[in-house]
Amino acid sequence: MRRSFRIRSQASRQSFRLRSRASRTRAVALTGLPLAAVLVLVAFVARPALAATQLETPTQLQAVHIADRSADLWWSYDPNHREDVVQRRVNNVWQEYGRSAGGALALTNLTPGTTYTFRVYSVASPYTGHSNSAPSAPITFTTLAAPDSVPPSTPPTPIFSSITTMSVNVYWGESTDNVQVTGYYLQQLIGGVWTTIRTVGPGGRFQSVYGLTPNTTYQFAAIAFDAQGNQSPRAVPGSVTTLASTATATCRVQTILFGTNYSVWITVINTTSVTLSGWTIQFALPAHMSASPVNGTITRTATGGTFTPAFFYTNIGPGGQANVGLQGGGTPFVAPTGFTLGGTPCTTV
Repeated sequence: MRRSFRIRSQASRQSFRLRSRASRTRAVALTGLPLAAVLVLVAFVARPALAATQLETPTQLQAVHIADRSADLWWSYDPNHREDVVQRRVNNVWQEYGRSAGGALALTNLTPGTTYTFRVYSVASPYTGHSNSAPSAPITFTTLAAPDSVPPSTPPTPIFSSITTMSVNVYWGESTDNVQVTGYYLQQLIGGVWTTIRTVGPGGRFQSVYGLTPNTTYQFAAIAFDAQGNQSPRAVPGSVTTLASTATATCRVQTILFGTNYSVWITVINTTSVTLSGWTIQFALPAHMSASPVNGTITRTATGGTFTPAFFYTNIGPGGQANVGLQGGGTPFVAPTGFTLGGTPCTTV
């Protein structure tokens, strides 16, 4: 009996020594680390995992520019995403079609006259505390059965701005199309023939035309076209007459009042045949009213001031123009008046 007890006691002591040795080993391992690292390790082990915040589901998914073999998908997404996955449903199974980080994806190599269903979900960047979003509501569309043959609508009549002796800005409104307007031809009537002077994209509906003749009437119109080359009818033409040449440059003044404040916008047009240099604008304004320049500097006097243009407007070539101004306010309110260019009164518009 005593022999059996001694055997169990020896086994117990051996087991205790092994457990103590393992404890010392772990302690030595931790002792070799800096205290800060040990604390971080302990905190990391003890802290429960935080649930990730799910990204917002993409919204406003739509198919646009639907043609026979192509279309575009647009949608809105959570700005915390890394990218979005576009899925197509095939035989009731969602399959990845493509990825995009910009809320748009071009669909190509589609089959004419075929119905498609797509959806999109956002993918989270790692280590940001976010998880992938839920899928968006799906959208369904059908491609055209044949290549597009419908022309865009007729563009609106052009309108004009910044008219000088030698140049003019031409602008026209948008056309519409069953797929997409991809561009415009800007045409000018030259010698009785409508001639294309510019070919621009859908966003190029504001064009500056130079090299014109003073005191001359011009006609402009636009034609819209799509990716298949279908063309709209020509717009009803717009007419514009350039300014006549004068012995001195001219200026126009627009004054906007709001409460006890004002904004004055001045357009100086060189309607002469030589470069306008060293010009200034004089105006009347009581000393208690403030005046801050736009594109220049102002020298004040007791009754008004002188506006001197910034360096990039110091010299204005024939047919050129400068856009400058001043802003300010005060009480009792008095608006600036008496604008002159080289002693010649400016025109109020």
